[in-house]
Amino acid sequence: MEKLIYPENLRHSDIICFFTEKNFDLIKLRKQYEIYMPIQRHTDNVIVLSKNTTPQVADAVITDKKGILIGVKVADCLPILLYDPVRKVIAAVHAGWRSTAKGILKKTLIKMLEIFNCKVSNIIIAMGPYIKGCCYEVGHEVIEALNRETPSLEYVINLNGKKHVDLAIANRIQSLSIGINTENIWISPDCTYCNHLHYASYRFHGKEAGRQYGIIGML
Repeated sequence: MEKLIYPENLRHSDIICFFTEKNFDLIKLRKQYEIYMPIQRHTDNVIVLSKNTTPQVADAVITDKKGILIGVKVADCLPILLYDPVRKVIAAVHAGWRSTAKGILKKTLIKMLEIFNCKVSNIIIAMGPYIKGCCYEVGHEVIEALNRETPSLEYVINLNGKKHVDLAIANRIQSLSIGINTENIWISPDCTYCNHLHYASYRFHGKEAGRQYGIIGML
């Protein structure tokens, strides 16, 4: 049976919001809902979805449309879902290290503020299962790239003489720098590498990893 992960801070009656385990049957979901998934390329492109639902290259989607689900697919990267219950705006973000280094979440938040007149105090953020700092060893070039957008090194972990990074911590720092309230941020406790039996992990499974999803929509 497919397990869905419902973030504690996004259990609202007027939205559908969940993260999946690997190999979730998206086809079955498409029979019930219209779904928009961007063409992900580790960019900092943010799409504002209105009438045109043709998939475009982007790693974040924002919309105020009801009756459509938006989402991202991941296999170790960080899936992020956002909701403003006051302005009725949702967003989905695919935050791998490259997109995080380009400030993808911060740029998504800024567009929500500028285009939809959202207030940072109202925006709720949920970060789904991802490869956590315990398992995400990286080279110096990754840390240097992340540091340009996130100067704090709070997300860097030293383990057995190796450098690891935690993408959720980096994105949390970026969110706080915009003014998001700490209590409005939820981070999944699950590491996709540690829990590779349940989640797709590119580091563990390689090209055969499959994918899991972060999905959100307004009813």
